[in-house]
Amino acid sequence: MNSARIEITPRLSLEPTVSVNFVDLPQASFTATLVRARATYTVTPRMFVNGIAQYNSTTTSMGSNLRLRWEYAPGSELFVVYTDDYDTLARSPSTALRNRAFVVKVNRLFRP
Repeated sequence: MNSARIEITPRLSLEPTVSVNFVDLPQASFTATLVRARATYTVTPRMFVNGIAQYNSTTTSMGSNLRLRWEYAPGSELFVVYTDDYDTLARSPSTALRNRAFVVKVNRLFRP
């Protein structure tokens, strides 16, 4: 796996990654390639936005994940996450979407 972290500004960073795996199984041999780009923007020391786009050659899928994390109190967080997964070989856009989710998660640290 080859990856790097590029700091564009003190608040914005990019992380491109390429992974090539040569797999030999008794049933078949194949090469799996994974290409990913991650971007992180730090809004404040307690809040960031993170995005990932990823292509997988084995499953012919393209996916993305967008996440907001906010630590609204020490040890307590709010997460808002959107994720999707598309089949890049689908014949039409209506059949390309394989999965989509939108999640909101709140946790609270209770101290005695």
